[in-house]
Amino acid sequence: MKSQQNILDSNPYEKLKIFERPEILNIILFTANFILFLLKLVFGLRSNSLALQADAFDNLTDLVMVVVAFVAILYSNRKPNEKFPYGYYRIENVVSLIISIIIFITAFNIIQQSFIEISLYIGGTSKTINTSPIIIIFLIVSLLLSLLLTLYLRYVGKKTGSPIVESQAKEKLFDNLLSSSVLISFIGALFEFYILDSIIGLLIALFIIKGGLSIFLNSTKTLLDAVIDFENKKELYELIESYPRVNAIEHFEIRSYGKYLFLEADISLNQDIPLSKIEKLKRKLTENIKSKFPNIFKVIIITQARPVKKIKIAMPVSENNGLKSEIASHFGEAPYFAFLELQEGEISKLEIQSNKYAKLEKRKGIKISDWLCSEKIDKLYLRKELQRGPLVIFENSLIEVNITDLNTLEEIYEKEKEKLKETP
Repeated sequence: MKSQQNILDSNPYEKLKIFERPEILNIILFTANFILFLLKLVFGLRSNSLALQADAFDNLTDLVMVVVAFVAILYSNRKPNEKFPYGYYRIENVVSLIISIIIFITAFNIIQQSFIEISLYIGGTSKTINTSPIIIIFLIVSLLLSLLLTLYLRYVGKKTGSPIVESQAKEKLFDNLLSSSVLISFIGALFEFYILDSIIGLLIALFIIKGGLSIFLNSTKTLLDAVIDFENKKELYELIESYPRVNAIEHFEIRSYGKYLFLEADISLNQDIPLSKIEKLKRKLTENIKSKFPNIFKVIIITQARPVKKIKIAMPVSENNGLKSEIASHFGEAPYFAFLELQEGEISKLEIQSNKYAKLEKRKGIKISDWLCSEKIDKLYLRKELQRGPLVIFENSLIEVNITDLNTLEEIYEKEKEKLKETP
């Protein structure tokens, strides 16, 4: 059985080809965006194109996300310590916050310059743009490169099932539209329609601010330790609440540390669950959560005993005769199962249900065991030992299985009533 730490440290991308792995993807994106940023900035200054300069800084916003991913990879391997109990994941948010401010300043300068150029054009003074064939060729090549990166991101996103990579692919597709608009502005410049460059530069700068604002807000929320809105919060809540031996969720929060999600859940358990089994329950619940919600990086579960003495017992019975019902000799072939709920030593609910799996020829015991676990019972009373399959199911659900020589449901009730009185 893997320990919780081993589960957290396991790498889900080990079986991927090298060019499909996130670290290689980040290296390729970093190299491509860095080269495009420098060349677009140089050609933008040489050509006097504000739209191309703005497009260069749009590549810078993509570069920010890649740098953040690099920082995450670098620090994700560092273990938490006394000073940093949640690790170093938030350092990427600090980096993002600083660079987002730089993006705001740059975008503001581009917007200011756009308005100046538009005002001059209206006043009869127009700037000129160098439409060198080399720059036109560069724009076409850079656009093709950006399209190839988009296809690569879509491929890796589908292969890994990563929502982050898939969102990067969608964002890159939008960047291609912006780059296409820059090419259109140069085509307009060939016909001396220079104002188009200023207008497109203004539009791109506004989109840069939108992207920078998203980075700024996400980083600020994380640094302020804000609780985030998790998309599948309802399903996650129901998974924990319906887990065996869990009676209620007292507190439930999801926080972001960098790109990692941390779940903190304070749950109440059955009062009679042994302390030795609590860690096993927490470990198995963690495994279940991470299996269903792989984007949750770490699960912190705090357990507490239920203040009210309450217990739910199940047993196979041969008749539907209330407390006088006799305990059946056979588990799988019993015609009924009784469910007895006790609270503070008194019966709060008694229900006897027909065994809907009694006539099955195969996997009868497994089906009944799954059914009883779904009823969230705490104890099961039987006349005979169970076979290995059903027994494992009850053990994994931390349900106590008791072999008894008592005859009726009433005798079981009296026995459990005395136990609850003895419990402090």
